[in-house]
Amino acid sequence: MDENDEIDAETLGIWSEEDFKTRTKFEWDEGTDPNDLDPTLEYYTENPVDEDGVEKGWDPLYGPSNPFDERTIVSPVESYMIAESSRNDEMLEQRFPPSDPERGFNDEVTEIRKDLKIIETYVDPFLDIEVPRHVATWHGYHQETKFPKKDFMNNRFTKPEDKTDFTKLDPYRARQKAVEMARSKNCEWLPEGYSEQYKMKKTAGFRRLNVLAGSLKEGDKDPQIVERIRPVMKVLGDAAQLLSIQETVFRFRYYGPMKNRRGIQDWTGKMIRDCGVNCTGVLFETGGRKRDEWE
Repeated sequence: MDENDEIDAETLGIWSEEDFKTRTKFEWDEGTDPNDLDPTLEYYTENPVDEDGVEKGWDPLYGPSNPFDERTIVSPVESYMIAESSRNDEMLEQRFPPSDPERGFNDEVTEIRKDLKIIETYVDPFLDIEVPRHVATWHGYHQETKFPKKDFMNNRFTKPEDKTDFTKLDPYRARQKAVEMARSKNCEWLPEGYSEQYKMKKTAGFRRLNVLAGSLKEGDKDPQIVERIRPVMKVLGDAAQLLSIQETVFRFRYYGPMKNRRGIQDWTGKMIRDCGVNCTGVLFETGGRKRDEWE
C-alpha cells in the first residue's frame, strides 16, 4: 500500500467529549425540526391532480398514495462532488482543461438541463411504479420524551391550604404517598364525602325496592329448603355461604377463585336440582372483588 494513501490522525480529526453530543439521523435537536424543507431547493407546491381535479393516487379508504408529493425535489440535485456549494476542485479530477474550447458550451448545456427541471425517477421493484429519486427525507413526527409541564394544583377540589407538598418529600416517600392517595376512596383530590354520596346515589334504587342482588346482605332463608340442600353446602364447604333464598333463586357469597366462579355457580344449580329442590337460578355474590391478586 502506498504511504501517500494512508490516513493519518490529523485527517481523522481530534476525538473529544463533544463526540458524545452528536446525534443520529433519528434524534432531533431541541428547537429544530429535521422535516423542514431546504429553502435552497425547489419542491412541488401542491400534489399533482388528474383531469377531473382529483389528487393522483388518492384512495377514499386509504388516503393519498402518490409518491410525487410536496416533498418531491423539483430542482436538480447534484452530487456533493459536483455541486457548487460543496465541491472541492482540488479533489475532483478535471474532465475538461481550462483551455478546452468546448468548456463553455458544456456549461451552457448543463444550465439548460437544470432549467428543464426534469425530475429523475426510477422504477421501484416492490411497487412497480416510477418514484422520484430525490425527495426530502421524512424523519417522522416529533417523539415526546416527557410529559408537558402542568400546574401542580391542577385539580379543582383541593384547597391551597390543604394540599400535600410533594416537594418536601423524598422520591420514595412521594411515590408512596401518590399511590396511597390514588387508591384511596376519599382523598384530597375529591371533596369530603364525595365518594360516599356517589355510591349512595347509585344504590338508592336497590334500597327503595329492597333488592338484594348485587349486595352481600342476607335475606330470608326457608329452614326446610336449607335442610334439603345441606349436601350441596357440604360439597361447597368454605367456598360459598348461603345468603338468601328468594322463591327459586339462591344467593351465595363466593370466596373461591374468580376464574372458577361461573363454573361452580352453574354446578351448584345442578346439585340443588339433584336434591329435589326447584331452582331457576344461582347467584354468586363477590362484593367489589373483580380479580384475584394471584391471577
